[in-house]
Amino acid sequence: MDEPKNHPIFLILLAVVALGTVPFLFVGSDPTFLFGIPLWLWSSILFTVALSAVTAFGILFYWKDRDLD
Repeated sequence: MDEPKNHPIFLILLAVVALGTVPFLFVGSDPTFLFGIPLWLWSSILFTVALSAVTAFGILFYWKDRDLD
């Protein structure tokens, strides 16, 4: 059985993208707006979509089960 936990590069990418969902880089700075929405929210949304894409990639390509019940 192959699982995503056996691929360290995937786990590192997953951790980096998960950390990116927290907008800690914008703390203490003046809010910048893009289309009326704060830039930190755009960043958080982008990293959340990336997190779901990386997770889906891991499930589809790294999760192989030899026995189908």
